[in-house]
Amino acid sequence: MKQMTCAQMGGPCEAVLTGSNPEELMQNGMKHVEEAHPEMAEQIKAMPQAETAKWSADFNKKWDETPDMG
Repeated sequence: MKQMTCAQMGGPCEAVLTGSNPEELMQNGMKHVEEAHPEMAEQIKAMPQAETAKWSADFNKKWDETPDMG
């Protein structure tokens, strides 16, 4: 299990999000953004594929660098 803040994932707040794998953390992050930052959720959904791929690569690097909570 790992944790990142909304801000670490590119969002505007310090809410702590967790996931047991990168996909789960991304899903939890998107759920948080949809609930807490709906305007940002719309922007994310409208992002061009190239920007989404860049964000995903950056996120996966952060995931690898984030220590496991144990």
